[in-house]
Amino acid sequence: MNRLPKHVTLKHLNAFVAVAQENSFTHAAKRLFQTQSSVTTLVRQLETALGATLFERTSRRVLLTQLGHDFLPRVLRLLADFDGAIDDAIRYGSMQRGRVAVAAAPSAITEIIAPAAAAYARRYPGVRLYLRDDNSGRIQRQVSAGEVDFGLTSRWADAPGLNFEPLIEDRFGVLYRSDDAELRPGKDGFMSWRSLASRKLVGVVDETGIMALLRARADLPIEAAAPFYEASSTTSQAALVQAGLGVALLPALAAHRVMLPGLAFTMLSRPTMLRVLCLLHPHERAPSPAAAALMQEIREQVRHGQLPEGCRRL
Repeated sequence: MNRLPKHVTLKHLNAFVAVAQENSFTHAAKRLFQTQSSVTTLVRQLETALGATLFERTSRRVLLTQLGHDFLPRVLRLLADFDGAIDDAIRYGSMQRGRVAVAAAPSAITEIIAPAAAAYARRYPGVRLYLRDDNSGRIQRQVSAGEVDFGLTSRWADAPGLNFEPLIEDRFGVLYRSDDAELRPGKDGFMSWRSLASRKLVGVVDETGIMALLRARADLPIEAAAPFYEASSTTSQAALVQAGLGVALLPALAAHRVMLPGLAFTMLSRPTMLRVLCLLHPHERAPSPAAAALMQEIREQVRHGQLPEGCRRL
């Protein structure tokens, strides 16, 4: 007596399809590299589980019943979906396909991620990339929430659930109009904080790592943490400086990205201000193979690529 299977398996469905397409248990068994008795048993178990007959058996042929005719196309679709899912998983693991989402500071995308992504795309052309530029506060929240695979920005606030891997340190300087006769570097090549005393500062919105760093330093002039003008991005910040509204305090990498005609950038003297750009990803969730490979490409770009003056590899 055949035992009722606890559940219908792929072996049952493959046996059914083979018999249906071959119209023969013997030919189906050869196609599946099984014995005829094992194929017969699988089909009988499937019919028992369904409580209905799938085949009409004659001495010469095996024909589908009406239920069998209706059942066959649905089983074929199911098996095709299963094979497709397995194939997709294999391709994902071998990085023949997939998707990586990254949130980063605009300067990090322009100077680091974009060239790294170009090399990555040549190596893994089937992996899609989604890049989003944002400020540090939102980047940390997106990485924590799993909205992106990882981020590249400066630390905005302590986040115990995130790993911060330092990549680059860049020094702060002042962005100003190159035709400003009163602002000139000293003999040491640096700009003094004292020379900025009478200048209006153009800052950026609160949740940037830049503003977090400026507000954390008690030894800086009070204006550094409370700019007269505020912009939503470093691009807008540079535009206001170019228009003559004031000067901006920026890290070297960010200043290099937004350098417009008629602007100049000089590093500030002591007290020295530094920003550290970090790769950040969840502590308890390992990155996907595709994300891990892009992170490694970014490390290689930092290690071997050319960085603007004022930036140092960590």
